[in-house]
Amino acid sequence: MKEYQSILMDRYDNSDLDKLDKMLLADMCVIPSENGFEEEMLDWLNEHPNASLQEVARFEGSFLTSLEIVDDDELDEEDRNPAVYED
Repeated sequence: MKEYQSILMDRYDNSDLDKLDKMLLADMCVIPSENGFEEEMLDWLNEHPNASLQEVARFEGSFLTSLEIVDDDELDEEDRNPAVYED
């Protein structure tokens, strides 16, 4: 387990978490390393030792791009079928 994940689990993994928070914690253990901002999260956790789980989640969310939902009719053919147009 990486240092970032250890800190998260030590601080927030307890029996008082509801199912949604347990899922959030599990995702927060994986997402930063998969998206290349684990060091920033580790620094932030060390600077904010009393942050709530929701505060950590909000900080993590600042690294993620917003999901844009569009109607398929607004997409051109390449955007609808990207596998067909890959180089």
